[in-house]
Amino acid sequence: MAGRTAAGFDPRHYDQIPVVELLRAASLGWVAADRRLLQSIIRRDSAPAEILAFSRERRDHDRIGLDLVLADLFHYFRTPEALDFFLDLIRREPTEIDDSVAEAVLAFGAAAVEPLLRLYYELEEEQGSDVAFLLAGLRVRDPRVLNLLLDRLEFDAADGAFCLGLYGDPAARPALQKMLAEIPVQDQQLRREFTYALEQLDQPEPAYDLRPFDILAEYRAHELPEFDVLPDSERIQMFASADAEIRAAAAYSFFNVELQPDARAALLQLAQSDPEPAVRGRAWESLADVAADTAIRGKMVAILRDPSLPIEERGGAAVGLYGVADEPEVRPYIEALYEEGGAARAKALEAMWRSIYKPFAKYFPPNLASDDLAILRQALRGAGYFRLTSGIEKIASYLNHEDLREEALFAYAMAMPGETTRGRARGMLRKIDSLTQLTRPEIRLVMFAIDERLRLFGLEPVFEAELGEEEREPKAQPVAPPAPKAGRNDPCPCGSGKKYKKCHGK
Repeated sequence: MAGRTAAGFDPRHYDQIPVVELLRAASLGWVAADRRLLQSIIRRDSAPAEILAFSRERRDHDRIGLDLVLADLFHYFRTPEALDFFLDLIRREPTEIDDSVAEAVLAFGAAAVEPLLRLYYELEEEQGSDVAFLLAGLRVRDPRVLNLLLDRLEFDAADGAFCLGLYGDPAARPALQKMLAEIPVQDQQLRREFTYALEQLDQPEPAYDLRPFDILAEYRAHELPEFDVLPDSERIQMFASADAEIRAAAAYSFFNVELQPDARAALLQLAQSDPEPAVRGRAWESLADVAADTAIRGKMVAILRDPSLPIEERGGAAVGLYGVADEPEVRPYIEALYEEGGAARAKALEAMWRSIYKPFAKYFPPNLASDDLAILRQALRGAGYFRLTSGIEKIASYLNHEDLREEALFAYAMAMPGETTRGRARGMLRKIDSLTQLTRPEIRLVMFAIDERLRLFGLEPVFEAELGEEEREPKAQPVAPPAPKAGRNDPCPCGSGKKYKKCHGK
């Protein structure tokens, strides 16, 4: 890409980079699909042609699936060529059409009828439901569409009735009435479907809303690259990024993993030379894996003990030393950092709970009432890892807190009263679900927390295999199956900052 490396895509200079190169970088995980990227693309006259050119390239080497990003871009520009792209997307996953793709196709009106009809007959009837829905949603009067929907009525009565009601053609009335008369009285659900469809035929024709597609509303203002999909060499390249936040995140992507010699050397250089204390701090944190090395440990201790240095750097050194936090040369300085309060206290608490050194447990109960969110997050983590059962009511009080629910769920699962045995694991999960209804991601979080609790008691985890299988579920991709979709990888619940499959999912 014009000689650019992973570090060569500064968001401040996106406008100077061709659209095709930006999209290639996004597919490799070098840049994130956020508003900065989208804004740079949509304000260019050349963008539709470049997006189309990119969409036609081979996707064998993609690490991030950009199907939905491209779909949003094509929806925004509404060029005629976009319809072919949408049909290709539907062809790959005809039974799982994303709402944004459906909305984009409907915007083409009558122009979409012919290609959708061809696509429907390419597919098996079992796979044609969503395509039939799109044809019905277009509401374009065409005998071929009506006949197709009447055929679906015979194949799947409920689905066919729904689509015919949506289509709104009075010509469907006799077929709907005839079949309704044949439905047994006891099948109330199906009868309601047909009655509703018949009522829809009497409704006035709805006007399709052609408001401009607000593409930027679909994306976060600011996202970081997907470091998890990058090899070590490319993450190390990002240490040279002009963006300090990217350098810091690239450094932290090595946290809690076994460091190879090149990564270790690069992190040490970054920790000692980067102009930004936040970057230096993240680099020191990621050197935790090699804190047993006398030379590196000495450098980290010197940073921790120097009160003239910024808290970001001293706090990073403290977390990097968590594995030896109980040592006399480290412990008093982590405790001194705690006494400073604010951001220093938050970092000290993080180092303490990661160490699982029991004498540190006393620092966590007082901070469960802190009004500082950064401190409170670490206090909840520590309350979990130190099993502070006496604070369970305080922990429970945060279960409905918008910003702290995840930490509270984790802590509650770790600290809830009761014996810790493998046999009680599923009962614990059920109890928490009855206490506060869990979403699917929250169930995974609580499962992980219960497994962590078992590990701390020297017991084998119960849910690890299930968590691993879910992580390995295949996801729909352009061509290359391994590529994850942009922005859809959750971090490991352990709080390491790593993706689950790169941390406890190993």
